[in-house]
Amino acid sequence: MEPPPRVITETEYITPSKPIVSEPSQLSMRDIEFIIVTPENVDEVFDNLTDDKVIFGVTDKGYEDIALNLADLRAYIQQQKKIIGIYESQYD
Repeated sequence: MEPPPRVITETEYITPSKPIVSEPSQLSMRDIEFIIVTPENVDEVFDNLTDDKVIFGVTDKGYEDIALNLADLRAYIQQQKKIIGIYESQYD
């Protein structure tokens, strides 16, 4: 009976190529006009509106929640930038 063939193991290190991903385009934010409507100026504000007369309202708590959501979104984007930076540093 013959002995089994000899197994040779070789380690080869392969450097992965850097993914080709273009930088995202610069974000351009739109201006937003806020009008404070109070019981004292509601008629004047409504008279000054043009075209379709629509008013969106938000409570002070709702406005605070919008601001907190935007802050959370900014923090999330910063976390993602850090993660992307870690991955990009692997290819430098």
